[in-house]
Amino acid sequence: MTAAIPIAIPIAVRAGSSATSGSTIGTGLQALAHEIVSHLERLQSTGESAAIDLKSLPMAPSEFNELRAMLGQGEIDLSLELDGPTRVRETAYPGVWWIQHQAENGRILAEYIEINRFPDFLSAQPEHISDAVRQLRDRLQGAQ
Repeated sequence: MTAAIPIAIPIAVRAGSSATSGSTIGTGLQALAHEIVSHLERLQSTGESAAIDLKSLPMAPSEFNELRAMLGQGEIDLSLELDGPTRVRETAYPGVWWIQHQAENGRILAEYIEINRFPDFLSAQPEHISDAVRQLRDRLQGAQ
């Protein structure tokens, strides 16, 4: 078994609602940050992934912005066109992804943090791979 390596996400509890420092977060965001660290440690030790639905959390816009600032920006920032625009951002913490799906009219349909080596929905699904094998094999047989 691999020894756990501590993961540090900077957390400082804000004394009151008037605090505006970018290095402090409220207790709700502190709990969320601890949840992210816990999921990240589980990913590290067992490979288990997790997701946190941000739209289901009661966050004020300022808290949402503080969370985004706390997690920062990593090296990967992908834009995809699925059933509307989808943005996949690696945060400053490898393994922590910020994913946003929008409708064609720009309304946010889903927004979540995924803790995984790479976002699940970007991986080819087994049934799609099976379809690809069959289609390519059929095409090759037709070319002979």
